[in-house]
Amino acid sequence: MKDLFFVRHGQTEWNATGRMQGQRNSDLNDLGRKQADINGRLLADLDIAALFASPLDRTRQTAEIVNQYLSLPVTYDDRIVEWDCGDWSGQLREEVKVKWADEWAAFQADPYHFRGFNCETYPDMVERATPFLAELKELRANRIAIISHGMIGKVMVSILLGLKNHEAFEFHQANDKIFQVTLDGNETMVRHYVAGAGPFDGIDSQP
Repeated sequence: MKDLFFVRHGQTEWNATGRMQGQRNSDLNDLGRKQADINGRLLADLDIAALFASPLDRTRQTAEIVNQYLSLPVTYDDRIVEWDCGDWSGQLREEVKVKWADEWAAFQADPYHFRGFNCETYPDMVERATPFLAELKELRANRIAIISHGMIGKVMVSILLGLKNHEAFEFHQANDKIFQVTLDGNETMVRHYVAGAGPFDGIDSQP
């Protein structure tokens, strides 16, 4: 049996202002550092044996705080960086809805296949995340924490759960939420933690 814990980085300055980050960098704010600390304390009680993280600044900062409680080598992997949202990167979400109204409508209608203004598609993310997950399954460590992002995090969870295209967009990972995916033979189960509390059964569709 193997347990994978998918941790989202703490809240950033851009998260707080509604600015789309993509693969650009934005530092954790005070709340984000507190969220990372709470998650670090939680993970310290879960016998984590390996720690992976996206190399973007916000996930590095989160990993550094979390690892104060784990004291593990951190493996940074480019395959789990956030969705590249192209020309929308650095833009306020509300401004994108106005400036790119038609494209935003297309994204909402079919986010799985959307590719606009140099954005990655969902299949692009699946392509880079799938071999990463395959490698995790082969590790001797049975309890692994992965610190990544809102979009690529749910891509990885969706792959493991075998969710259909549209189902991947029916749940959200807030900055204080951790998904625990348990792989036990042919069975895959998911639970979640929120703000250090849990585990709670299921994936929880609420933001």
